[in-house]
Amino acid sequence: MSRRMSESASLKSFDSIPTMADVEATLGCVDMNQRYELVSGRLVSFAEVGHPCGHPVFCFLGLGCMRYYSIILEDLAFKHSLRIYCIDRPGVGMSQPAEPESWTPLRMAEIVEEMANGFNIQKFSLMGHSCGAIYAMACALRLKSRVVGTVWLMSPWVHLTLAKRMKWIKHVPTTLLKSQSTASLLYKSLSVGAKEPLSKSDPNILSYDREKLVKAMLQDNLAESLEGANNDLMVCLELYHSFGFSYKDVTLPVHVFWGTKDAVISREAVDWMEQRLPQCTLSVIDGGTHGLLWRADVVSKIFKGIASSWKLAEFERALTQRWSIKQLGLRKNQSFRGSTYSAGLQQAIQTSNIYEAQSTLYQSQQIFDDPDRF
Repeated sequence: MSRRMSESASLKSFDSIPTMADVEATLGCVDMNQRYELVSGRLVSFAEVGHPCGHPVFCFLGLGCMRYYSIILEDLAFKHSLRIYCIDRPGVGMSQPAEPESWTPLRMAEIVEEMANGFNIQKFSLMGHSCGAIYAMACALRLKSRVVGTVWLMSPWVHLTLAKRMKWIKHVPTTLLKSQSTASLLYKSLSVGAKEPLSKSDPNILSYDREKLVKAMLQDNLAESLEGANNDLMVCLELYHSFGFSYKDVTLPVHVFWGTKDAVISREAVDWMEQRLPQCTLSVIDGGTHGLLWRADVVSKIFKGIASSWKLAEFERALTQRWSIKQLGLRKNQSFRGSTYSAGLQQAIQTSNIYEAQSTLYQSQQIFDDPDRF
């Protein structure tokens, strides 16, 4: 049974750029400040944005970023009929802390599994930004059978052996790292992301004044907890232990977006992912920085791809109910996913071309509806 504890307000929407008071009221609303009690008794805070009846997507944010960040996805998520769940990791926001020595990305997968079970979510999609990619990939590994379609990553963090620009930090004493101002680090992250240009073709990534939003999110971060940001840092730098798995272990399709002006993740790192992961597609964003989560064009492509994956899953389920394996003309133990038309759908989804995917779906449906086909 779902155990949610929320505030009394409701999510607001605006027809024009809101005032600072509007922004603060939105960040304080019910959907942005929910909590879930795990079986262990630990409380985890989370936010829900997008379409109230949309397909579920678990979104994992970057270093120390709490659930409020997800508000920038509200409009596009609603447009594509998606419901975004953004969970605060232990020690972030209102989520109770965990010992950094024992905290691993794979434990986040356990939390996601428990919450999905509690909300009766059988299937879901995954997306991650920056160090949130580690947790998205952990879920893709542990919860593979429940993931719909591709795992979508933006500016993904990688093992330090590959993150050439950050190797030096491995030699900085842990006590010194912990003493640095997490608030300053977070503010820099938010500010860099907020400077990403709006897309003229799809500007609905954010209807808020970005400077006001950054200020409000930072204030609310400070008002709650930033302890988990240090946990994230320890995970990223693998100071206590490794991730506990390799990205190469993930067999689901993965689509990576990386900007040419990313000052954190190198091109070599994402090239390694494209070459070594079983199924990986790399999209290079010319001029993009590390803050691709703020890019309407990038997020729109991801949401279109996720929506297409759900259409394919629903189509396959309908086919399974309507036709037997023999009628479909497939070999024993071969699914529709291995057919020629499924290959076209998968290609359309990988390229985020929802119109091509819909066209392929329509053509496939016509063939299966043809009585002379079999």
